[in-house]
Amino acid sequence: MNQSTPVSSGHTAERADPERESLGGIVGMGLGLMMILSVGVMALFPTARDTDAASLLSATFGVMGDLPYGLEPVRAVSFATGEQLVLLRDPARSSEEDNAPRWLPSKSGATWQIRFGKEISKIETFDWSTIPVAKEGQPPVEVALALFPAKTAKKIVQAQFNGIHFEDVTQLPMAGKTVPVDAGHLDWGPFEAPYIQLRHYGRDATGPEFWDTLRVNLTSGSQARVLYMRWPRGQAGHKDRAIELLAALPAEEPL
Repeated sequence: MNQSTPVSSGHTAERADPERESLGGIVGMGLGLMMILSVGVMALFPTARDTDAASLLSATFGVMGDLPYGLEPVRAVSFATGEQLVLLRDPARSSEEDNAPRWLPSKSGATWQIRFGKEISKIETFDWSTIPVAKEGQPPVEVALALFPAKTAKKIVQAQFNGIHFEDVTQLPMAGKTVPVDAGHLDWGPFEAPYIQLRHYGRDATGPEFWDTLRVNLTSGSQARVLYMRWPRGQAGHKDRAIELLAALPAEEPL
């Protein structure tokens, strides 16, 4: 963005002979103690926890009213390191999906685990442009919003929006591949928000398929945020649906 881009013993203890005790034994005891302590710390301070989705949506992203496309907040995750993510879903359309990808929140952002079949030799190529598009221009079925802490935001955002290259989809591996199919900027309040649309090609028992996702960099000021969108299998995503969704997201930082 112009101002927006800056932005996963039952043994009895025995007394050791001081003259025979080895350095390896001391190190081993130290490592064992560290492991015990780390397990205890992790139990007391879990790395991630689920939280109220509606509350996080309003407090972190400033969304107070309804969102378009029948989207409802269904899950939110907060990490001890500061990352916060919320998932929204259209319950009516998502109930119609078969073998839908599973949402995977992480400290690096939101992804969807797509269940493709076993990998085929990557030496062979396939013309993926022949895969029919079931529908075009439909709203996304799932949307996620992520907030990243300042200390990791720049690295994460750059990894998701820089260094991505377009490829010839007629010459992709037979097993499939994730490639960008569109990119640019979207108007969002006073900002121009960078976006990238990805198409995830792959195969399952029924043959070749694809899923579309789209991400938008909503970083502004001290807030590093990213919007993620997913469409059902075979449905082509489109930036216009992102524009409509951005209209419901405040460009200023939540108070």
